[in-house]
Amino acid sequence: GDTGAVAIGSGLGKLEQLQQITMKFNDTQVGDPGAVAIGSGLGKLEQLQQITMNFNGTKVGGEGAVSIGSGVGNLKQLQKVQMYFHGTAVGDAGAAAIGSGLGKLKQLQQIEMNFANTNVGDTGAVAIGSSLEKLEQLQQITMNFYNSPVGDAGAVAIGSGLGNLKKLQQITMYFERTEVGDAGAVAIGRGLEKLKQLQQMTMYFNDTQVGDTGAVAIGSGLGKLEQLQQITM
Repeated sequence: GDTGAVAIGSGLGKLEQLQQITMKFNDTQVGDPGAVAIGSGLGKLEQLQQITMNFNGTKVGGEGAVSIGSGVGNLKQLQKVQMYFHGTAVGDAGAAAIGSGLGKLKQLQQIEMNFANTNVGDTGAVAIGSSLEKLEQLQQITMNFYNSPVGDAGAVAIGSGLGNLKKLQQITMYFERTEVGDAGAVAIGRGLEKLKQLQQMTMYFNDTQVGDTGAVAIGSGLGKLEQLQQITM
């Protein structure tokens, strides 16, 4: 629970030479106090290059996610980030803070974020999209918003951000059971068409409001990517 996570966070801050870390708290009682301590500790690991954190099914909420986002933003050597918050209540504030932190890491090459079955909506997704456009070295991205209240505003921001990622080679996006409609899908299609290095694309819009207009836009965008090797939709 939180007592253990707080102790771990306190110890983390002393490991100044750490380059890679994997922490799995999934399906535990860890909540905001533990996540706040871990975020504080993370922020001191300036040599860190790779981070994997699994908070799926925990009690972590906005306060904990904000601390983690703040800590991650200090890690200027970070190249790979994997963060999982499936089934938590991190909310828009937490997602926005994580997005803001990631946006400071210009050298990032790979991002994997899971906000499935959370209360992350447009405000959080817009912040993430705004941060994405700053990550010009990004080569691979996975974002999962399955069964969250993200709608067109969030998808439009993400589409706009994607369009700046000229080095992107692989993209996976889950918008299943969200509130995304044609406007969001059109924006994503326009973003995709600019990704001339893209080789693999996986994108799911099952159980959304996306119709023919959105599907046509995505198809049009993909049609301009002659180097694509794999599509899953």
